Amino acid sequence: MACSCQKNREQFEVVREGGLGNVVFRSGVQSTAVTVAGRYGSSIVRNQKTSAVVFAGKGALELTAADGSVLLRTDDLALLTKVAATQDRPTARNTETGEEITLVVPETTPGA
Repeated sequence: MACSCQKNREQFEVVREGGLGNVVFRSGVQSTAVTVAGRYGSSIVRNQKTSAVVFAGKGALELTAADGSVLLRTDDLALLTKVAATQDRPTARNTETGEEITLVVPETTPGA
C-alpha cells in the first residue's frame, strides 16, 4: 500500500528575479525557504501549489498587487518594473519615504 503523506504536503520554492527567474530551491519548510531566499538578491518564496508569495524579499522598493498583497521588495527599479508588467494594476512605493512610485511599463508591440 502506498503512503499518501506527500499528497497534502506544502512545498515552497525560492524563485530568483522577483518570481521571473529560475526556481533555485524547494523545501517543505517555509522558514528554510525564506532563509535560502536571503542568499539570493531579489528572490521571492512562493507556495508551489497556489503560487501565492509568502516572502517578498528585501529592499526599499515595494510592489503590491491590486488585492494589496506584497509581490516584491527590492532595490532594483528595473526589476520592479519588469515584475509590474506581469501584473494587473500594481502599485509601487518607496518604503523608506512612503512615496508612491509612478511606473512606466514599456509596452510591447505584437511581433516584436
